Amino acid sequence: MNFAVINKHRRDRTKETFAVCKRLVGMIWDMDKRLFIAAVISALVPSAVPFVNAYIYKLIIDAVIAGLTDQAIIDTTYVMILLGTRIVTYFLQDAAFSTQRYVEQLLWTKFPIYLNKRLFGHIGKLDIEKFEDPAFRDQLEQVKESWYRPQNLITGLLFSLQSFFQLFIAFIAILTLNWILVVPIALIAIPEFLFRLYESKTQWSVWDWHSPRKKRYSYLSNLLQDVKSVKELRIFKLAPLFIKECTGVQKEFYKENKKIAVKAYLFQLLFNLFSTTVLIGIEIYVIFLAFKKRVTIGDISFYTQVVSNFQNGLGGLLRNLNNVFEASLYVKSFFEIMDTPQSITTPKEAKATNYESGPSIKFEHVFFRYPGTHKDVLQDFCLEIKPNEKVAFVGENGAGKTTIVKLLSRFYDPTKGRILVDGTDLRELDLENWHQQLAVLFQDFNRYEDTVKKNIYFGNVLRNMDIEEIERAAKDAGANVVIESLERGYEQIIGRIFDTGTEISVGQWQKVALARAYFRNAPVLILDEPTSAIDAKAEAEIFDRVEELCINKTVILISHRFSTVRMADRIVVINEGKLLEQGSHEQLIKMNGLYSELFNLQARGYK
Repeated sequence: MNFAVINKHRRDRTKETFAVCKRLVGMIWDMDKRLFIAAVISALVPSAVPFVNAYIYKLIIDAVIAGLTDQAIIDTTYVMILLGTRIVTYFLQDAAFSTQRYVEQLLWTKFPIYLNKRLFGHIGKLDIEKFEDPAFRDQLEQVKESWYRPQNLITGLLFSLQSFFQLFIAFIAILTLNWILVVPIALIAIPEFLFRLYESKTQWSVWDWHSPRKKRYSYLSNLLQDVKSVKELRIFKLAPLFIKECTGVQKEFYKENKKIAVKAYLFQLLFNLFSTTVLIGIEIYVIFLAFKKRVTIGDISFYTQVVSNFQNGLGGLLRNLNNVFEASLYVKSFFEIMDTPQSITTPKEAKATNYESGPSIKFEHVFFRYPGTHKDVLQDFCLEIKPNEKVAFVGENGAGKTTIVKLLSRFYDPTKGRILVDGTDLRELDLENWHQQLAVLFQDFNRYEDTVKKNIYFGNVLRNMDIEEIERAAKDAGANVVIESLERGYEQIIGRIFDTGTEISVGQWQKVALARAYFRNAPVLILDEPTSAIDAKAEAEIFDRVEELCINKTVILISHRFSTVRMADRIVVINEGKLLEQGSHEQLIKMNGLYSELFNLQARGYK
């Protein structure tokens, strides 16, 4: 039973490797048919030329010996033609190897562009749910660390083809001598292949089994180098602790890989001993045939090279197939990512919208739980937001406020219930078109290491880069003062990754991100903790502008600052995924409920 399971596993792995190789070859063919054909031809030519060269050399030896033995005049013209042909074959072989290296370099340069375009293009369309899934993030990490594996697989396939062609020609030549000679060579090469197969599987198992630890190592090594974390590491003396943990992970990898390397080394020595014995044995056999005058002296040279090429071809084929198998284990991760389906999609008969002003938004008995969890984050959530209304959400951490933003952005769909926009179910709208109706400032907004101008322009790349509109958005967000203080103004790169960049404070970054949201100029504006890093005076100025600028927009605001939410037309209090209270600031204070309690707690801190 165990053997049956093992054999089934091997067959499955063989089918899987074949499927990966077939798909990768298909991608190369789609990318550049001419380059693919050139790669195949440049792999085949170096396999055939050595045999032609060896046969010509055999003819030269036989011609010389015949002339000396028969005391006849050597046909110098014939010999010179053979020598000239041999020179041509040497040139062809060198040219073929040069061409092969050239084509391989083109493949290594061009194919990653093609693969990354397709890979990143698909990743860019995947649901947010995938990126919040630890298993999927592990897959992404594997792909990130294996970026060179598809090229390795391509090289392995081409070399396998080259070795197979070399083996085939040698096999035909040996059959003309004695087919029995094939057997001892195969008996030596096949065990090597099986061991290499085991070795590659073991190495991949170590890599794959330790991937959570590798992820931990990657996290700690980034932590030790990140400018944001280094200050706290220094104060709390955490660096030695993390370095010790990183070193421990590396030592475990070293021990596992050393065991594999020792086994491979000892087996290779044994293989070399047996292969040398076989090669010498066959040479002795050919020499014996020459003494019996069953072959010529030139045949000794020819068949010795043929046997050597056969052995090299078979060993090379098995080693390259092993490399193909090993690389396919990693390349499989690329295709798993590319085959990951989208859950959030646009229906075939989707409705496109272009709201001239803020639409109404209605949550109808919405329940929601994150995939893989067992607790509803939102429970029977019902709320109607009127057109152009400004609504603020408040509540303790984990109450479900940010989840509402994710649902409204349709990063997720409700588990139950529905969300209506002007009476239409959000799932019936064209997704890309709906996203164009939203301007969102996320709590964990992106900081683009680029010019200030582009940081704001990224809010709506479908528009022209109108500097006047960009400056207006910056002024509305209160970012103009920050920008004017920079050496190159709107052309200044912010962030410190690049040499010409300059760092700005978190609050200044937040103003630039707010300007990006304003530049989008969408009918629905969502602000998730938009002023958490901004001082009270700047905050008041910003929200005065929100009231002024967003008259014809539906505004959703999430904030822990009660001074901020007071500007809203309505404040909605969320607790444990449910709508607990709603009303104006004054109404909620009179209710003497959770809002009043939280407000008084925060106000007490200012007394």
